Amino acid sequence: MDCENGTMANSTSRPWMAFLYSSDGRFICFGSLITNRLVLTAAHCILPKTAIIARLGDYDDARNQVVARVQSSHMHRLYNQRNLTNDIAILALDRKVEYTDKIRPICIVRDTRWRKSIDSLNPLTGAGWAKMESKSDSELWRTLELVRRQPAICQIDATTPLTSSQFCAGSGESNLGNGDSGGPVGGLIPFGKSQRFIQVGIASFMYGRSAEASVFTDVLSYIDWILAVHNHHK
Repeated sequence: MDCENGTMANSTSRPWMAFLYSSDGRFICFGSLITNRLVLTAAHCILPKTAIIARLGDYDDARNQVVARVQSSHMHRLYNQRNLTNDIAILALDRKVEYTDKIRPICIVRDTRWRKSIDSLNPLTGAGWAKMESKSDSELWRTLELVRRQPAICQIDATTPLTSSQFCAGSGESNLGNGDSGGPVGGLIPFGKSQRFIQVGIASFMYGRSAEASVFTDVLSYIDWILAVHNHHK
């Protein structure tokens, strides 16, 4: 399943995007660069006995790409594979990458006092694969706007509501797909005299009944865990 009806992404518009592949070249998930060595993604993207390679930079120009192996992974200890709660992980690359205009970390808010402002960001912006006949990356990768929805719309079943660390966004007209897992969604917040794009969520899974919306892991809910992993790799 792929993302539909987005607008074409510019190669420098998402310099924090990480494309995660298996060692045999199979695309696994998206991720977001949060430091010069750490990539934030979904826990379900970590596959057993599968080496992961992160591709950073200009997604359709190999001259402006950096490829790094994942040296270690940190999956949240409370990740539930059945209902995908606590679906968050951090990958540590085998080396620090050099920042360029095409490789930059995404901003993550550390202060929970920003909660109200973050929850009011709507719509959010995400990126994913688009359904196209051609198979070149530049034609397949698109950005799109995702409108926040009521949690009940994304509820897996009558007995499994979303938790406070998950949120629902998207619609049948503009939604991420199953192949877009692990990627960031976010929005602009004031920063000094300008604005900064911050990561608000991680793509977790698409609600399958009619592709009405997708479920995202709320990043701010895990900021203490993220900082603990970051400090471990300082």
